[in-house]
Amino acid sequence: MSYSRLVGAISERDAASLLEVIHAGASEQGQESFPASVLWALSRLIPSDACVGYEETDIAASRFRVLDLLEVIGEPPSPSVEAAFHTLGWQDPMHCRLHAREQGVLRLSDFLTHRQRRALEYDATVWRPHGIEDSVRVWLPAPPGRARAIYLERSGTSYTNREMTLLSLLRPHLIHIRANADFRRRFGADRDLTRREAEVLGWIARGKTNGEVARLLFISPHTVRKHVENIFEKLGVRTRTAAAAYARRN
Repeated sequence: MSYSRLVGAISERDAASLLEVIHAGASEQGQESFPASVLWALSRLIPSDACVGYEETDIAASRFRVLDLLEVIGEPPSPSVEAAFHTLGWQDPMHCRLHAREQGVLRLSDFLTHRQRRALEYDATVWRPHGIEDSVRVWLPAPPGRARAIYLERSGTSYTNREMTLLSLLRPHLIHIRANADFRRRFGADRDLTRREAEVLGWIARGKTNGEVARLLFISPHTVRKHVENIFEKLGVRTRTAAAAYARRN
């Protein structure tokens, strides 16, 4: 289903709730790999009591290896659970090695029935001890050899089609939120750039015009122009090409 048709399928109340998540990302000033404020907003939009977090993993290594983890709901995995990721992870149909290039939102209950899940050793070792009845993954673009995903897991009922629609609508914005966080981490300390200037520089490096940057950051083109002027002055450059080259070098 197209993005416009998905938008037409939700209520005004859901649309307002989506905007709250997007606003949390647009207002973020931290340098976490993914804003915790957005994860908390997601957990309110899509109630999830077992686990909510962001994870980046190395799928090129021989063993499952977590490179970056930010969890706002859930308990740290025990040694036995960590071991299960390596020995039994192949039983999880949403394992990151299978879906690193996925461009959508996946739901565990679409792959396995309750009865099928209960027959798995992975269920007895991982899902049941953590009270996980259903799980969803929002996959984000990642460099080769890596996988990035936002995960939500809960007890009780399965995730609904409505909730999957909401997450599908949010995915493009979550990709932009992740990119902005990356730009703040990379450039925020360079030449005393502000967090917004760091974000603008990152999008300039990706070839975006002022109008495109304005839409991505929910600010006016005039504000973008002022940020670009400040970036040029702080970096000691005169053109967008030179600013982009600086960003790529750093």
